[in-house]
Amino acid sequence: MPSARRVIDHDTALTAARRRFVATGGLPMDEVCRDLNVSRATLYRVVGSRDLLLGDVLWQLARRTLDMAVHETRGAGASGVELLLGTADRFERAVARFAPVQRLLREEPVDALRVLFTGSGRVHERMVDAWAGLLREARRSGELAELPFGVDESAYALVRVGESMLYGDLLAGVVPDGELAERLRRTILCAG
Repeated sequence: MPSARRVIDHDTALTAARRRFVATGGLPMDEVCRDLNVSRATLYRVVGSRDLLLGDVLWQLARRTLDMAVHETRGAGASGVELLLGTADRFERAVARFAPVQRLLREEPVDALRVLFTGSGRVHERMVDAWAGLLREARRSGELAELPFGVDESAYALVRVGESMLYGDLLAGVVPDGELAERLRRTILCAG
């Protein structure tokens, strides 16, 4: 009698991977396979690669954190440029305090940087898109004046400033400077 094959979809794999990542700060694919009761071949057929799955996990967590930062900053009464600056600050503080991400950066720095900054994980690209959406929303609502650069260019620059704050020590041994980051963001947003 042939053994039954377990079928999973991407969302199921992503949920299991996210749980594993939050619990361990890593993404050991053998353990994800055990959690899902599937073979490596099945898991990879569904998710593509470890980098893609880790990128999806990191992006899902980042998106939730960004949405929470917007909600909390808006709830504190901020709007316009101050909403965007406050959102960036809250987001960075949350990521800097999130133990699983810090463990990944410490224990697998090469993999982490590849997934965060290249197309193999698509985290950077999706973060730029998310910030472009925030900028467009602020422009549409009249909370943000004309930008000195295009929306996409401004979003890219804002994300790069944030990445420098979060990962500068790992990338270049640079100690993050919050005051400089805020001045750069204000320049990008044309707010003096």
